[in-house]
Amino acid sequence: MKSSIKAHLITLASAVAVSQLVTLGLFWTSGQAYLDRKITAGIEKGVFAKERAEKQAWVDVQFARYGRAADQVPNDARVYGDLKARFTLAEFSDLECPFCKRLHPSLKEIVDKSNGAVNWQWRHMPLGFHNPAATDEAIATECYAEQKGNRGFWVILDQIFEESAGNGGGVKDLPGLVSRLGADMKVFNQCISSGKVKDRIADHIRMGEKIGATGTPATIVIDNLTGEKEFVSGAQPISAFVTIMKRMLAAEQAAAKAEADKAQGKPQDEGDEVSRKILGFGSAADSAQPAK
Repeated sequence: MKSSIKAHLITLASAVAVSQLVTLGLFWTSGQAYLDRKITAGIEKGVFAKERAEKQAWVDVQFARYGRAADQVPNDARVYGDLKARFTLAEFSDLECPFCKRLHPSLKEIVDKSNGAVNWQWRHMPLGFHNPAATDEAIATECYAEQKGNRGFWVILDQIFEESAGNGGGVKDLPGLVSRLGADMKVFNQCISSGKVKDRIADHIRMGEKIGATGTPATIVIDNLTGEKEFVSGAQPISAFVTIMKRMLAAEQAAAKAEADKAQGKPQDEGDEVSRKILGFGSAADSAQPAK
């Protein structure tokens, strides 16, 4: 009897020991898995944080390039440069147009070097043979600008010109581009679905047609002081725009001098002196003089 009880106790003790070992093993295994998950999560969190920081740094660089663009502009216009500038370059443009892409950095350079004398206004004119890509991209710029303002508008223009295949080929992943630029994609997609920015684009197209723009780029050089305007067709060099603005300045200054001379009873030079000083070429009177 005693031996039977002893054997039973030994068996019970062995079962308890085994159970404890199994429990300890499970605890160790689950504990190790828990630690592994924590370590992995920490690594992933660090990687994601680094990626987010790098992405934001890249976005910040793009926005810094357009520091001369106000965040908000009256009437929600798209303007780069001083809002009170003497001259405006009002460009009708198409994001799929290779000539527009060529002109784009030139107009930016004019504004950047003008010391506040020139600003640049964008107006959408997607051409039919570049659709649907051109209109889709125009809509995307406006929906992005709803979140990121006027400066964001100029940033996304640059990126679309950079990534588009051109001539209607479009951007391979337009939503991906918008996302990389930090947009809230839920809000962006709601804007796209609503169609609310289409009227703005249609208004710009009608405006372009009204001034006789049949292709892109088409730019109006506007003297905001005198109201004088001049139409420039195509991707002209910087010098073409500068010459027009100098001529407008010369005409305005010549008119002012003529008025002053007239008020003082002085003879008027018809702008010849101003032309020589500002434009760097002689007057009609000079050219009429016999050669020595």
